[in-house]
Amino acid sequence: MRRLDERLRLAKTVLHELSRQKLCRTELEKRTVRKIGTHATFEGIFRYLVLNGYVQKGEQKHRAPYVITEKGFKLLEGL
Repeated sequence: MRRLDERLRLAKTVLHELSRQKLCRTELEKRTVRKIGTHATFEGIFRYLVLNGYVQKGEQKHRAPYVITEKGFKLLEGL
C-alpha cells in the first residue's frame, strides 16, 4: 500500500506543477524531484501520465512544454 501512496503523491505533484504553468520535461522533473521522489520514480509516473492522456505536449516541437489535459485535471481533483 505504501508504494501506491507514493505513486499517487508523485502523480499529484506532477499534475499540480503543470496546472500552474506549462513546463518542459526537464524543468518539471527538477521541480518534482526537489519536492518528492527520484529520477527513476519520476520517469515511471511521467511515462504513465503521458501514455494515458493525463499530460501531453503543448506543441509538436522537440522541446515543447508539457500541459495538463482535461483528463489530468479530473484526476488531480480526485487526488
